[in-house]
Amino acid sequence: MANTSGMFEDGSQMTANSVLILYVLELMEGPLPDDTLTELIMAPGLVNYFTMCQCLSALTGGGYVVRNLDSMGRAMYDITESGRDALSSMKYMISGGLGAAYESYIRNHKDDIKKRTRVDANWLRDSKGNYFVHCFVREGLNAVIDVTVPVADREDAETAVLNWKNNAAEKYVGILKVLLDRS
Repeated sequence: MANTSGMFEDGSQMTANSVLILYVLELMEGPLPDDTLTELIMAPGLVNYFTMCQCLSALTGGGYVVRNLDSMGRAMYDITESGRDALSSMKYMISGGLGAAYESYIRNHKDDIKKRTRVDANWLRDSKGNYFVHCFVREGLNAVIDVTVPVADREDAETAVLNWKNNAAEKYVGILKVLLDRS
């Protein structure tokens, strides 16, 4: 868990940041997508993006964190037993205020974060200028619903993403009704 490049932080700070990543993964109790983990680590504004990436890479390389791809190809991270052991022996490195800040943030946002890791949508624009909306529902590492549809423009894409995030179940039932209409 040491800093091998010396680019951003000293070794003890890199180790403390690595322990913090392990702590967040343990508090979340399950695999997290790369972007969600990044958001959580950076939310209080105490760790920068490059340091977080460097620490996560070292943790993954050392077997403290496992990186798996979900059924849609997105990177998902989770703490391993080795990571739990390391966290247990080095938890003291997370100062009371720092640990409390992350614990409070996660406690206040955990349900929303878990929901977003299970139900999400995004839009993309291809090289030809076409817009697509990708909607999904994930259970663990598997997508139980995975729908990608073309839309007319960015405004429609943003509306579709918001509608899916607000009520994926209702929207999915609507899609199925249209697809299964035998009239």
